[in-house]
Amino acid sequence: MAQRNGGAPTRRRPSALSVSALLVGALATVTACGADTKSGAPAPPGSADAPSSAASAPRHPTAPPGGGRDDKAAPASTDRAATKAPKAAEPSVATEAASAAPAARRICSKDRLKLSTGRADIGAGNVYVPLAFTNTGDASCTLTGFPGVSLLDGPGTAIGEPAKRRGPAGPTVVLKPGGSAYASLHTLNKGVSDKPCWRTASEIRVYPPDSYRSMKTSARSFQVCGGVFEVTAVEPGSRP
Repeated sequence: MAQRNGGAPTRRRPSALSVSALLVGALATVTACGADTKSGAPAPPGSADAPSSAASAPRHPTAPPGGGRDDKAAPASTDRAATKAPKAAEPSVATEAASAAPAARRICSKDRLKLSTGRADIGAGNVYVPLAFTNTGDASCTLTGFPGVSLLDGPGTAIGEPAKRRGPAGPTVVLKPGGSAYASLHTLNKGVSDKPCWRTASEIRVYPPDSYRSMKTSARSFQVCGGVFEVTAVEPGSRP
């Protein structure tokens, strides 16, 4: 600073360049402070302003065991509906179905039948002997198909083989109380065939159709010849 002779020192005005330098420095200081506190740039790791991973991660409830479904949160009504037993059929429907079923037919058993043999019919080398079944019960019963027939001698020993079936089975025969049906035994007359005749039978053992209990009747000296012994299915009526 220059001083004039004998006077007070004069102040020198700052230049425009110095003022500009001061303003730039002040602005830089303000900008640096704002960057530390209010700027959008992320804070360095480990600083107090950095968010932690636990705080930033979305929070989800831990899945319960059992497939990830929370059973405690499910309504109680849902479980009861799932375990509810199916509704039983209405009694009226079951009753109608039972009434619509066909009634079981009553088979003529040994206890309600009488067995007898008729007169032999001999002609053209053939012999036919009718077996008659008579209903002795107080209700109708049925016979269907073929009886089982075999011959017995005096001591009750079987003679030859049981009769073979001859002809069609035919329809079911309904026997009213006192009614009869018959089946025919068939063999050949003596001398028609070179095959020898069997021993003369004393009894005929018969299993009625659909029965496992046998009956016996007199054979009337029936004898099988020519190796032919057959029986037909039962037919309604009685053969003379």
